[in-house]
Amino acid sequence: MRPTRSTGGAARHAGAGRGRRWRRALLGTLALSAVAAPAISAGCVAGFDPPSLVDGLRVFAVVADKPYANPGDEVTFRIHVQDGLGGPEDGSRPVTVTWFGGCENPIGDDYYGCYPEFAELADAFEAWQRAGDPTAPLPDLNGARPSVGDTYTIRIGNDILDDRKPPASGPAYGSAYVFFVACTGRLGPVEDQGTGRAGTFPVGCFDSEGRRLGPDSFVPGYTQVYVFADERQNANPVVNGLELDGEEMSEDFATMSTATPCPIGAEERREVGCNARDPIEECRTVTIEAMIPEDVADPDPDAKQEALKEIVWVSYFADLGDIDGGIKLVSDASRGYLGDHAVTWIPPAEPGIATITAVVRDARGGSSVVQRLVRVE
Repeated sequence: MRPTRSTGGAARHAGAGRGRRWRRALLGTLALSAVAAPAISAGCVAGFDPPSLVDGLRVFAVVADKPYANPGDEVTFRIHVQDGLGGPEDGSRPVTVTWFGGCENPIGDDYYGCYPEFAELADAFEAWQRAGDPTAPLPDLNGARPSVGDTYTIRIGNDILDDRKPPASGPAYGSAYVFFVACTGRLGPVEDQGTGRAGTFPVGCFDSEGRRLGPDSFVPGYTQVYVFADERQNANPVVNGLELDGEEMSEDFATMSTATPCPIGAEERREVGCNARDPIEECRTVTIEAMIPEDVADPDPDAKQEALKEIVWVSYFADLGDIDGGIKLVSDASRGYLGDHAVTWIPPAEPGIATITAVVRDARGGSSVVQRLVRVE
């Protein structure tokens, strides 16, 4: 997922502090830790692929049409996912996205407080799959049934704010959790292995022979919708497209942007030290920039009601080539809109069609995704 939702050491007080806001409603890996490229000392060794390279199953974001909701509201989620495993000649693998909702205000307000309920639901869902009767009703959790597809809709409980006491600052709040699993195989239950505070996510992904698949084929995650007693709202940040070297990139396949291959191959780009070649110096690079309006950030007053703006940032990804500097701050809480948020893209060595993705997020759980294609020739 992407900055991803961290599952270690979850905060107790949702919505009250800036640190919590940074993590709010971002996607997260549940059973798997996020991959970070460690520093490498100088030498004739290969480096690591950057996080911006989409070379496996990747969930960029789950976008809620209402990042903040009210009791009784319907909220629709849309997942943005891409399978980057294999070369262009291999084609994409079929990816199934399964959703689980119905968990509100879990114990401790932590996502893993939903695990016991979802473990029971996972067992019931597997039994439904084995029965092979598509006309049979799906099992449900508090009235919310699992669903398969790119979108998922839940209804916020009318009683989500009942018996919820306000924190030291700010209004009372409740939260609804929605879990998703993107899988290139078949879902099945997983026993709790008793490791870590959060425990084990109760759903896994398996191939046709029952072997459990890894993170390049299985991405579990969750998103969270807050409901505040003062009915505060939050809009998703606006992004109007992508520019390549200052020119708007077309959505039309026939008129997509073009770029020149870089003669330095992927393995050689990862080398450091020992007079390693610099692709930025030797290749014809291009700039990629998300088209984000100056008024993208909503007002976000602090606990003293002092006027501040939302923090907004953009993350860039590519399934071919390399992006130099994949995350850019768009709007600062005190300074506001920062202007330039372009990155440098180094095209791949081989011709092909690359997918460029930009994910714009705000610090209150809003997000938007835009994708464009580039022909490398």
